[in-house]
Amino acid sequence: MTSLDVRDMLDLPNSAGPRPAKKQKLTNVRPNLKGLQREVQSLGGDNPISIVPAVPQYKKRRLVGRKPAAKWELKPFKNSAREDDMTLKHWRRKTEVPPKQEAQEGEGGEAAESEVKEELDDSAFAKFNVQVNIPKYDDEQYEAKLKDEDWTKEETDYLMQTARDFDLRWPLVWDRYEYQPASPPDTEGTESTALVPEHKPRTLEDIKARYYDVAAKMMAVHRPVQFMSQVEFSLHQLMSSFNPVQEALRKRFAENAMSRSSEERREEESLLIELKRIMARSERLNEERKDLYARLDAPPSSSNVGVYTTSAGLQQLVQQLMNADKSKKRKSILGPEGTPTAGPGAAPVDRRESAVREPAAAATPATTKKGGAGPAERRKLSEEDQVVFGVSTHDRLQSGPQFRYDRIAKMVSSRSAVLASRITNVLTELEIPPRLVMPTLEVGTAFEALLGSINVLLDTRKASDKLDGEIKLAEAQKAEREKKEGKKKEEEAGQVEEAAGAAEAEGEIKAEGAEKERSVSVARAGSVQAQQAAHKRSASVLSQVSDKSTKRQKK
Repeated sequence: MTSLDVRDMLDLPNSAGPRPAKKQKLTNVRPNLKGLQREVQSLGGDNPISIVPAVPQYKKRRLVGRKPAAKWELKPFKNSAREDDMTLKHWRRKTEVPPKQEAQEGEGGEAAESEVKEELDDSAFAKFNVQVNIPKYDDEQYEAKLKDEDWTKEETDYLMQTARDFDLRWPLVWDRYEYQPASPPDTEGTESTALVPEHKPRTLEDIKARYYDVAAKMMAVHRPVQFMSQVEFSLHQLMSSFNPVQEALRKRFAENAMSRSSEERREEESLLIELKRIMARSERLNEERKDLYARLDAPPSSSNVGVYTTSAGLQQLVQQLMNADKSKKRKSILGPEGTPTAGPGAAPVDRRESAVREPAAAATPATTKKGGAGPAERRKLSEEDQVVFGVSTHDRLQSGPQFRYDRIAKMVSSRSAVLASRITNVLTELEIPPRLVMPTLEVGTAFEALLGSINVLLDTRKASDKLDGEIKLAEAQKAEREKKEGKKKEEEAGQVEEAAGAAEAEGEIKAEGAEKERSVSVARAGSVQAQQAAHKRSASVLSQVSDKSTKRQKK
């Protein structure tokens, strides 16, 4: 029901006047004055009270422990990184030494105190003095391995000392390298005729080459090449193959490239573009020329021609040629080894190939459908380069991106909950997290191999548990069967014994009756004798049965 319906029932006009607007209360945030009650603050109204009592505030008393203050002492220390024996002092917390026993007083106690005083603490910053390992050699090793006509032993020693002082910072080493050959000693009253070696200015490349040569040779002296590790061997090869001329050319080329003007840069770019256009045009011309020579040369018949003499053979040949044309699609006519092809068979050697066309035959890129030059053939990476650059080949790729961790997690999630929990327990025992922190390609491959081994182990364990259960079940069934057979044999032996006892009792009773009634009649006596013979026969049979049962039990 709306307001219009209510007005219609009350016979009120439909046009209702506007509602009076509510007065908005202007509320200002009153300051909260501490030390005054709320009623006193409300007496001021909108205007705050200007008189505010001052409430004294004091700092809280600091809780001081009852323990005595720590004692500090000024202790001397030394720095092992310094060559001089400079001793400095710093403040250190005093360590309380327990009082010594009276027996240790005297000379022994004084000697111990002197030793304690002599032991100075080492500076905490001495560990930051990291020195570079510079090759060391003696006179015999220098004469045998390191002798050079352009370098003397004194200059080599100066180079090694300078490299050690400046931590192999080659710009600093070259800047501070100021070797002066030693002059011969002057003799009084005589003129010196000794030859003074001429000072040779050394470039940075010469200094590097000499140092790397000495370091590589001394490295091979201390550890032969065949006993080096992979890192040591790579470092040895890098130092041995240093070429100062190539290094100088590289620096000169870098300087020229950095000092080029904008006009020279644009001119070089235009020349490179023109060179690419010329190379593409020459490659396309070589392709067309080789295609023409391949069509003119007839391929040698290396197969049996008699197969194509019939109509079915000719039809098969035509079908092969058509398939070859379809698969070709105007691509390069060179085979995998650079030999021209013509149809299904390839010619071994192009006899009309000239010397100008030989360089282009080494590697010719495929041309596009419109006849333009395609991309140049790329260099094949080695296995080490593929590992370094992360290149991998796949037989079949799935659609869409895929993360390595998702592929690894799918191997666990695809299993049942029980098997997944077992795999997690095995990884926990091996202290390996179930989620890899850095799932690189090598780590992912190793983790997949580990999961495969864990799955094989769990399957083997499951099969062994199943076999153990089956063996235990068979043993239980066998024991139960043997128990039943033993009980049956015991019952049969008991029945036989009972029958034998009953027969013996009956025989005794009948024998006593026969003796008492012997005078009755001869016919009854004959019957009694017959019955006794029958009882004896049954007793012999029962004894034989009991013997057989005992033999079975023994078996």
